[in-house]
Amino acid sequence: MQKAFGLTGENMETYRGVRITSTYFSGHKNVVYDTIQRSVTQICREGRGVGAFYIGIASGPDYYFALSRRIDAKKMDRGVTDMYLLYQSSSERNTCDLERWLIDHFREIKPDDRLWNSAIGGGGRPGSGPYFFLYLATTFDPD
Repeated sequence: MQKAFGLTGENMETYRGVRITSTYFSGHKNVVYDTIQRSVTQICREGRGVGAFYIGIASGPDYYFALSRRIDAKKMDRGVTDMYLLYQSSSERNTCDLERWLIDHFREIKPDDRLWNSAIGGGGRPGSGPYFFLYLATTFDPD
C-alpha cells in the first residue's frame, strides 16, 4: 500500500484547471476499503471546502492519462476543482466493487445532493486497462 494521498495539495498535477493527486492505495479490495472510505470521509467532511463530490473509475496505462480523460464537460460544468486518485488495480472487478461499495455507503450516510453519481459500479463505457483507477472528484464550496 502506498502512503495516503496528501490533503494539502502536495503531489498534485493540473489539467484543464483541475488538480489531480498522484498517490493511491493498492491491494485487495477487502483490505483497502475501510482506509479508502475514511480518506473520502476526511476529504469531504464539513468545513473542508468541498461542495459536491463524485466517485468514479478511469482506466489506462497510467493515472494521469486515465484521470485527465475523465475531466469532461459534465465535470467542468459542475465546477470540479480536484480529483483525488484513491486506488489502482489491474482488476476491473475489484475497482468496480470498491466504487459501488463507496457510493452505497455515502448515499446511506449522506442522503443530500452532495454525491452526484447517477450510475453505480461502472455506469460509463467499459475500461480498456491495463490499469483501473478509482477516483474522487470534488467541487469547491467556500462555506
